[in-house]
Amino acid sequence: MAHAQQVFLEAEAHLRAGKYVEALKGYMQCVRAVPEFFRARFRVADTLLSFKAHAYSLEIYKALAWHAIKAGHPLQGLVATKMAAAMDPSVTEVIDITAQLYSKSSDRVGVAVDTLFRRVPTPKDEIKPLPEMDGPTLLKTAATEAATTDTMGSYPDQLPGIPLFSSLDEDAFVSVLAGLQLKRFVAGQKIIEEGQTGDSFFILAEGDVEVSRKNGDKVTKLARLHPGAVFGEMALISKAPRTATVTALEDCDLLELKRAALEHQAQKLANVTEALKSFTHERFLTNLLATSAVFKPFPRPMRLEILKRFQDFPVDPGDELIGEGEQGQGLFLILKGTIDVTKKGPNGELVRLAQLKEGDVFGEISLLQDTPTTATCTASTRGDCLFLPKRDFAALIARHPEMKGELAKITTERIQKTKQMMAADEAFEMIEDDDLIML
Repeated sequence: MAHAQQVFLEAEAHLRAGKYVEALKGYMQCVRAVPEFFRARFRVADTLLSFKAHAYSLEIYKALAWHAIKAGHPLQGLVATKMAAAMDPSVTEVIDITAQLYSKSSDRVGVAVDTLFRRVPTPKDEIKPLPEMDGPTLLKTAATEAATTDTMGSYPDQLPGIPLFSSLDEDAFVSVLAGLQLKRFVAGQKIIEEGQTGDSFFILAEGDVEVSRKNGDKVTKLARLHPGAVFGEMALISKAPRTATVTALEDCDLLELKRAALEHQAQKLANVTEALKSFTHERFLTNLLATSAVFKPFPRPMRLEILKRFQDFPVDPGDELIGEGEQGQGLFLILKGTIDVTKKGPNGELVRLAQLKEGDVFGEISLLQDTPTTATCTASTRGDCLFLPKRDFAALIARHPEMKGELAKITTERIQKTKQMMAADEAFEMIEDDDLIML
């Protein structure tokens, strides 16, 4: 006997092939076998659109939006809300309730709970055959069953936050939500492409995506992101080209926010500006702590403690943040603007090694050993950095001496790489790999 997981995959294939009756029957069987399977219900609505049964689809999208929002699954709720609003612009109640439940002023947000419907079919979920139905009856039955959410579970007292949005008050939440766009991609489709100018960021609501980057003629896979992931946030503060390609591994639903839409709201609402600042700070620091070799030896609780110690550090053109030959003061992370890296050449001339940009870090060696810095870092534009003082980092290491050995290995390896590169080119040409800028 077939099971729900297999039937769902077959229904997906039928939908892509335009076999809508077969797809609808498969999704209905999944809903009956696994009432909590949100995706199958959503697919019923998608399939009914292919039958031009818009009223039925709208009924399902609205029901799923209400349930998901109240059940603590805001991303899927927002996807359903956007689908409903595209069909009926007067759908505003769900948006208002979403703002009340998930905005900054809500007293129900803040507990880290599962933000997704995790109940998916397993081989143990057996499928029962559907009775014979004529066309109109099939459509009506499918709509009624998919929109009936009583069997999908209860509603929790505490709710998870939504990236960026839960830092907004209710008015700003509703206003920014208007600029949020639903984007749907099929398996294999590129969502963003390396080298393109970034103008938006994405929240992944459904499906998995792959992050990759070109390395010469080769393509290196960097990560696989799952529902709930945020990517492309660099575009919120910079028009720099995308540094990687993101490709849908399966059919995906994403919520996209354009920089222009956010800037328009920020001009009117100060709360949006503060929320954006907080969001980008947290995202950049989280990425830094997760990817930097300096912090990889630290367990997660210690990384969170380090994150809290970073300070805002605004800079103006000409500000010298690090001077060659001085004792390093700590680690810098560039949020906005550019930093020039220079070094005195063999004859005393000043040689430009690199220009660092948003997302780059420098000064890490000063955290790891007590030696003079090897280059000068000067702000070339007005900007904002985050700064981790050396004394705070040292205090943390003092409490956890077992980390010193691992960090010493990293220091030795990175300095060796820098020496090898500099020995290979006495002219100190521009270094393209920021990982080789050791200060």
